Formats: sequence, structure tokens, C-alpha cells
Amino acid sequence: MPDAIFTRDGDAFVPTERACSPWGAGLLHGGPAAGLLARAIENARPSPGMMVVRLTIDLFRPVPQEPLRVRVDTVRSGRRIHVCDAALFAGDTAVSRATGLLLQPAQVGLPDSARLGGSPPPGPAGIASRTGLGADSVPRFPGFHSTVEVRHVAGGSGGGGSTAWVRIPCDFVEGEEISPLVRVAATSDFANGISHIRTDSDRMGFINTDITLYVHRPAVGEWICLAAHSGAEPYGIGIIETTIHDEQGPVARAVQALLANQRGGA
Repeated sequence: MPDAIFTRDGDAFVPTERACSPWGAGLLHGGPAAGLLARAIENARPSPGMMVVRLTIDLFRPVPQEPLRVRVDTVRSGRRIHVCDAALFAGDTAVSRATGLLLQPAQVGLPDSARLGGSPPPGPAGIASRTGLGADSVPRFPGFHSTVEVRHVAGGSGGGGSTAWVRIPCDFVEGEEISPLVRVAATSDFANGISHIRTDSDRMGFINTDITLYVHRPAVGEWICLAAHSGAEPYGIGIIETTIHDEQGPVARAVQALLANQRGGA
């Protein structure tokens, strides 16, 4: 198996076993889909200096373990503000989509009180690595969740707050360096894994149906820390809010919608 999440075949991205979901044979984890859409939007920048500052990803269909293609369309092009849409296709079927807002940075003087600074959570140095993102996370299939390296800081599944460092230890697309945006987008989907809400039935859990990222600084290094907080209502709708850090401090915020979902048979 290639040491990558995806390999290339012309304009198609072929998922390896490392891209798969723990909960369904032949299905992809949401992180690789999010990373592919982020990569496509970033590569469609009208100028290299533009920064993707908002990325909204809709995970509205299961993504099959099949060759995937991405189409990007410009909504608005300008020197300082650029907006584009991306869609991820399996064959002729759109399986996920994203909208990107790109802005042109400029140097400004700021008082310390206005800076988006802060210290990162403890780690990743000094914390043992493990596979799996929650105490009740029992993968039925290998995939993206068992490829990444995880260092748990605090909290656990069951709802509320939980924090963990995550590292992708291989290429995302074979032969390419992973960009900071792709690294953040692909790992952000693990927020639901580290802060998964327990219900009173082991057949009922919560899936996240989207990811909205606001990025204010490119991440530095391989380790991404997710400080996630989840909560829900008894009618099966919830939300996860996550502060995303590198080893220097916060780099982004993520919000995800949650939907109660009946799991299949054991």
C-alpha cells in the first residue's frame, strides 16, 4: 500500500486504505474528503499570496473508495477578495462540496490587545502516542483514523470538552508536501472523534455533516491540536466548536453541525 492517503491517476485522486472510514467498508473518512477540497481551493488561488481564511465543507453523501475528481468554479475574483466553489465527484455524482473565501493579507500595526495570540495546550512532546480518538472508539475497519498519530491531552468522548494533538505521518497526495491548510482541514474532522457524544443507546451516535473553518494564520509544523467542545439537544441536533492550534498557538476555529444517527448492526 502506498505511504499516502491518495495517489494520482491523471486528474483523478485514488484513495488508498489510509483514507477509509472506521464505520463502513469501502467508504472514506470525512477528513480526506475535506483535505482534497481544501487542496483544490488553495491551488485555484489567483495569486500565491492570497490566503484561504474561510472554508465551508458540506459532507452530504458517503464518499466511496473510488477514484475522485474535484471541480472548482470561481464565484468572485478580485485583487483582495476571491470566492470559489469546489465539488468532489465520484463518477458523475457529487459527494461533497466546499466554498472558499480567500483574502489578500497586508501588514498592519496592532496593539497587543487586538492580537489573536495565546498559548497552545500542553504537548505534543512528552505525551505518548496512540491510535483511536476516544475511549469508546472501536474501529471496525482500518483507515484515516488508524493512520494518524494521536496524543491525547485532556477530556474524552461522552460530550463536553476534549483536547488532542493529531499528526498525519505520510503524504496526503503521494509525492506532494502537505500544505498547512490541507493539514488543518483534514484533521479538523477528528473533533467529533475526540469529543464524541454518548447517548443512552450503543446503537445511536452523532455524525457531523459539515465543517466550517476560519483560519487566521498558517499552521507551522506537522502537529495539529484540536481543543473541541461538543453538546447536543435531546431531539438529536448538536454542535462542536473547536480551537485549532499548532505548537506556537491558535491558528483557526472550526464549527460542525451534529446529527443523531442510528448505527448499523454490529
